[in-house]
Parts: sequence; structure tokens; C-alpha cells
Amino acid sequence: MGAEQKAHFKVDKSKCIQCGKCINTCTGMVLAFGKDGHPEMKEFERFGWRGCWKCQHCLAVCPQGAISIFDKRAEDSLLPPPSEMGNYMERLIVNRRSCRRYLDKNVDPQVISRVLEAMSAAPTGGNSCNVEYTVIDDKERVKEIWRLAYSKMESDAKQHIYTRSFSDFYYGKMKQSERTVRKNDLLFCGAPHLFIAHEKCAGKWAEDSKVNCNIATAYFELLANAFGLGTVIMSYPAEVLEELAPKARELLNIPQNHYMKLMVGFGYPEIPYARGVQKDRGRKIHRYTESR
Repeated sequence: MGAEQKAHFKVDKSKCIQCGKCINTCTGMVLAFGKDGHPEMKEFERFGWRGCWKCQHCLAVCPQGAISIFDKRAEDSLLPPPSEMGNYMERLIVNRRSCRRYLDKNVDPQVISRVLEAMSAAPTGGNSCNVEYTVIDDKERVKEIWRLAYSKMESDAKQHIYTRSFSDFYYGKMKQSERTVRKNDLLFCGAPHLFIAHEKCAGKWAEDSKVNCNIATAYFELLANAFGLGTVIMSYPAEVLEELAPKARELLNIPQNHYMKLMVGFGYPEIPYARGVQKDRGRKIHRYTESR
């Protein structure tokens, strides 16, 4: 099978203006001008480092919408954001908070679907796209997981058994917060839903796989906030499921050999915030032009 057949690469020559932008942005360097002046795909060994990266940059960069690849059409892609988007992103990032009190209701499934569809564009090293997303989008299932994990966590705590990052002191502080900020739940903060980015991490690129999962977590959190949801990135609950409550972890249906160090609790926030905070991180920002 030829390269263009493998990638379903097609050029509408009636639209193509032979500008070469697709060639100059091809990460896999498998595009070149053909004898007729239009771009064509060269033969390659396999997808990835030895050929097409499946990045779809050729489809995205074409000003005429003349290219389709993997049966994706230019007219079905979202357009770039408006010029004022930077202002909105600034407000989004400054106003995102760790939400620890939620309404006891499921999020509209269509909202979750839109977030997850956008997550398909979350970056990964080498465009590997191997990160998997597990979403517990039913609050009753979350409660089932919570009951198993919470009871085991509590019984172990009575014997002074904790995860690797906790101790009597930290557990005591978390128990104290249950009475106020965490709404009777130090584990999931009462979040009705859970999101976990996970991937099998082995071999040469294992550390990159972990980074990919963490990047996906950050992207999901920002997207969820952009759709008006509250979120909290949690590491302690992941430790509890991994180290103390394996039966609760089984309910996630995530393979045991997958990296799973961060979880995102999300849902409709119980308490809306009126403004962003004003953190001072000036001393931790090092700009070359200001250090000369």
C-alpha cells in the first residue's frame, strides 16, 4: 500500500495554490512537491519517527482547505481562536481555583463530551497520543469507589498506616478540613466525577509518558474550568487507591501497569468565586532581558 493510501492523504488540486506551507510544516518530512507542482506524500516505513507523525499539520496549515488526511476534512475543523482570546485565557488561568465543595449532581454529559473531544488535541511527546483518559461521569459510581477507599483509609489511619506522603500530622490536618472546606470528604472533596490520565510507562520513553499524563491533566483542568466547572487536581487519592485500597482501584478498570499519579475531581461548584487572586511570583521569574 502506498503512503498516500496509508494516510488517506488527498490534495484538491482545484484549490491548492502550491504555496508549500504543508511541506514546510510536515513534522515527519514526508511531503514534497510533485512533478505537477502540487504536494504529494513520499513513501515511508511506518507512522511515527520513521514516517508520518499523524499530526495533521498539513490539513491545519493549508490556507485554501485543499488537503484532507485520515479522512479528516478541512471544513470539519474548528477555526483558530479570535485575537482577543489571550485576554480570556489570562482571566481563565488567574481565576481557576481548587474547588473542594461541589453540588451533588451529575454534570451535563454533553459538556463532558465537548471537553473530552477537545482533549484529543492535548500535546504528547513525539505526538505519540498514547495517553488514555478514564472518566467516572456518574456520581453514584464515584460514591461506590469512595466508600471502598474511604473505609480502608480510615481503618488504616487508626493503626497509623498511611500512604508514603502522609503521617499522623498531615492526616490530622485533612480530618480537620473535613469539617469546613472539604464538606465531610477529605478524599475526593465531594467531587461527583473523576478524571484520570494514565498510560503504560515502560522502556526508553517511560519518563516522557509520565509527563504526557501530567500535561493531559493540566489541559483537562483548564478546559473544565472554561466550561464553568469546578476542579481539583489530587495526588493523595491516587496514592490511597494505589497503596491502600486496591479493590477500589479495580473499579476504575485502569491496568495495573499504567502510571496514575494524579486525579482530577470535577463537577458544578457549590461556591462561586468573585475574582482571581494576586499571587506574587516575581522573584521566581527569570527573564534574560531583565538580568543583564
